[in-house]
Amino acid sequence: MPFSHLTKPDKEDRGDTRTNIKVAARKLFAERGVEAVTVREIVAAAGAKNGGSLNYYFKSKEGLILALVYELFSDLNNYWLESLSNLDKKGGPTCIRDIVEIIVTSPDAVTYSDPSPTAHRFLASVLFTRRKEVSKHLDQISFSVFKRLLQQIFNLRPDIPAPVMRQRLVFFAWYALAVQADYEAWKASRKRSELWTQFDPLLNLVDTATALLEADSSRGQSITRKTVSKPSRRRSNSTV
Repeated sequence: MPFSHLTKPDKEDRGDTRTNIKVAARKLFAERGVEAVTVREIVAAAGAKNGGSLNYYFKSKEGLILALVYELFSDLNNYWLESLSNLDKKGGPTCIRDIVEIIVTSPDAVTYSDPSPTAHRFLASVLFTRRKEVSKHLDQISFSVFKRLLQQIFNLRPDIPAPVMRQRLVFFAWYALAVQADYEAWKASRKRSELWTQFDPLLNLVDTATALLEADSSRGQSITRKTVSKPSRRRSNSTV
């Protein structure tokens, strides 16, 4: 799509406009979901003078979403690397909880001023609705540190069959992100809530996420790559 019809922003305004669009978009996406927000609403919320600013900087709404995802994961990657380095200086992780704490207690990934916490809600909205589309672009982002974190979990519990642990890691990611997104929404609302204030929610999240990863396998050691079969198409009596 050609953009020759767009008026280029002034040089002094370019940085601020691009940043304002990102901040406004992430807030709207976090509050309403990526599918419910239009380009026009983002531009208006950003206070951009040029109606074509979003397309000028990001080509499209999808381009803006990917740019936000890239920035957030880049920030997380840097935090994880620093946390792992500090842990290695102390002798390395001794249990799965050490790794879970690094992942769960990571700060709101922000590379620019944000008027309210939005990182986890934005990521939840994107990953739960556009997981396939985003996955195609994740190879462009360095996940070496995150893969190292996951490998540490495998190494710490070799007694848990690999297929079981791989599945649990997916459950862990969904669980942690969903809880953090809800906690973030409460912080943004500034409402009183015993759920989030009677006990440290992140500490409880670390405890329960660790338990999820370390729970005894119902099949024990009998599960291997060769013995795990594909789900049957027959009707099951299971209520799951």
